[in-house]
Amino acid sequence: MPSTPVSPAGKRPLLAVFLVVLIDLLGFGIVIPLLPVYSKAYGASETTMGLLFATFSAMQFLFAPMWGRLSDKIGRRPVLVGGLFGTAASYVLFALSDSLWMLFLSRALAGFLAANISTAMAYVADVTTPENRAKGMGLIGAAFGIGFTLGPLMGGELTHISPAAPGWAAAGFSLLAGLYAWSQLVEPPRERRQSRVFSLEQVRGALVDGRVGTPYLLSFLFIVAFASFESMFTAFGLARFPAVFGLEVPIEEASVEQILAAAPITGRYLAGIGVVSALIQGGLIRRLVPKYGETKLAIVGPWFLAAGFVVVALAQDWTMVVLGCLLMPIGFGLNNPSVSSLISRAAPQDQQGAYLGLSQSLGSLARMVGPLSAGLVFTAYGPDAPFWMGAALLVVSGAIALQYHRKHGASFPKKAAGH
Repeated sequence: MPSTPVSPAGKRPLLAVFLVVLIDLLGFGIVIPLLPVYSKAYGASETTMGLLFATFSAMQFLFAPMWGRLSDKIGRRPVLVGGLFGTAASYVLFALSDSLWMLFLSRALAGFLAANISTAMAYVADVTTPENRAKGMGLIGAAFGIGFTLGPLMGGELTHISPAAPGWAAAGFSLLAGLYAWSQLVEPPRERRQSRVFSLEQVRGALVDGRVGTPYLLSFLFIVAFASFESMFTAFGLARFPAVFGLEVPIEEASVEQILAAAPITGRYLAGIGVVSALIQGGLIRRLVPKYGETKLAIVGPWFLAAGFVVVALAQDWTMVVLGCLLMPIGFGLNNPSVSSLISRAAPQDQQGAYLGLSQSLGSLARMVGPLSAGLVFTAYGPDAPFWMGAALLVVSGAIALQYHRKHGASFPKKAAGH
């Protein structure tokens, strides 16, 4: 079997879907870090800003399963292409925004149309064997890592051209991704995929079914923990290591100007995490899964990330923070493709889109819960509290994965050597 399956039309679908997701996430990464700045320009309070961030995830939470069902019914390609063109339109609205309500509308539209990732994951499931699925999911994870690494850096530079330039650039990337998907992606085989309604009863059944429900829980806990880190890393640095950010005294409530001054430094460390994670998910994971299996990697991944959080929380100097940041991408890179593969392999073959859409929806919920809970514990217990909270969640996640491995690990056979 070739390492990258070839479609009937002679194209390489995994490479094509990797490029589609990468280009799309470059646009997403360009816009996200600029939301606080733009919302402050329109006089938004901290609560309103939080709602603005939550709007995208809330809409994605509500509608990702719908897009998954639709892709099961009419095909992956039209949903993926249509979602990319619609996302481009949402970024145009973002670029044209001159009021807070237009920002809200642009983020709501982007969240509604965010079918891209769950549909891409379903596409990967369609064109890979169960044994090779983690490798395919690893490519999606690598696209995530690269997109979220380069996107924010590009967005910051583009603001020097004009405030609207990042929005136009993001729209251009999504449009380019849509055109590429339209021209290069071939609809995967559908003989084993049937159109079915994924009802609320089926959602409940999926969540309580231990074989697929437990990977959903593992993914949820992991994303809550990592979203907590992402949202509080700059605030932690400003409070504990102000000299690193060019400040003389620590602060726990930074102004917009101070956040902007700190952003390049934060971006370098988050970029490093993204690059290492992308390398692991795009390359190393294909060697580790055949040797150890997804269930074992789902145990050690959260524990590596937890170790990184503990090192950061205990840090007495910035060198320890850097060490913690080096541990984190190992955990991220091991966990994400493995858990995504477990969900896909445990789901019915003819409902891959619905099950992966539900996974994306739960991920959106986790990205709402993480920053909100991290902000609350930061205020109540201090700058290192979000990292202790995240570490505790990850230790629990690894323990749950260990029990899952003992119960279900044998039902996920590893890829045979040489295949």
